[in-house]
Amino acid sequence: MASKDSGGEIPVLDFLKQRFPMLMVDRVLSFEKGKDLRAVKNITINDICFQGHFPDYPVFPGVLTIESFAQTAAILIRFTEGGEIPGVFDVIGSVMDFRFLKPIFPGDQLEIHMTIAKTAGPNRIIGGRGTVNGEEVAAGKFSFGKLRMP
Repeated sequence: MASKDSGGEIPVLDFLKQRFPMLMVDRVLSFEKGKDLRAVKNITINDICFQGHFPDYPVFPGVLTIESFAQTAAILIRFTEGGEIPGVFDVIGSVMDFRFLKPIFPGDQLEIHMTIAKTAGPNRIIGGRGTVNGEEVAAGKFSFGKLRMP
């Protein structure tokens, strides 16, 4: 988890509010504060989704692929902003131009690379692509905003 910025590591659980079974990022590989972040989601047959999607032909659900991308983007946002803001969540405003190019299966390691494309105040547009063994399997953009808890 080398950084171009500080040489340090990003502990995933310190930058995400999600926990099992909705934690979709296993490790941060590299990052450049304010610019981009690469992370990994290891897809295993033990992932709870495979009990029903699909037992005879397990394919990682597209919606969980999107969530993996979104969580990677959330880590990038939190890291760029210097950590957690108490009582505030980074939430998806929209999913844009998301494409699924190849199925993802148990045993695959999904590498996600997210890049900040635009910042306007607290809002961001972040684009990314996911690869398995160097082959692109998914790509898309997200808009993110802030949600304050009551």
